[in-house]
Amino acid sequence: MRLTIIRDDNVVIVDGRALAVDLAGLPDNLHAVQWDGQAGHVEFNDGTPNEKLEDISAWQSVVDAWGAARQAEDAPSPELNLEEAKAAKLAEIAKAHDAALAGLVAWSSPTPSVVAVEAALLAVSDPEGLDYARQRLAEQQRDLAAAVMAGGAVEDVRAVEVGFLV
Repeated sequence: MRLTIIRDDNVVIVDGRALAVDLAGLPDNLHAVQWDGQAGHVEFNDGTPNEKLEDISAWQSVVDAWGAARQAEDAPSPELNLEEAKAAKLAEIAKAHDAALAGLVAWSSPTPSVVAVEAALLAVSDPEGLDYARQRLAEQQRDLAAAVMAGGAVEDVRAVEVGFLV
């Protein structure tokens, strides 16, 4: 096993996989621990000379904390309950609405500044067209939200397909 511990970054790397681990309990003057599977050293940040490592038993608690972090990260996401699924789908709808509106007024580069400029130009050159597009998008957003809120089960909410046409 290869091991790197970087105290100030709260990072532990085991066999190439870096995970966040709370390392606040380690000595303040510790910079890093390096272990290549056979030998290693401890680095300090206060001028203390590096120390050679013959084994990593003194660092087993950190390896164990990394293992717990790995298990937590690898665990499957908990299933959403109905209210959480509805909130997530409504957020997805809002994001898609905003993207559709941005794409409508700024086809080439929908950055916030380009969207603002293009929307202003469209409002001047074709105010009815812009109003119509906004109304269509708002209607679709309301319809999608209503479909989500009518869902009686998580599967119903997941089945709502988010998309906007103008």
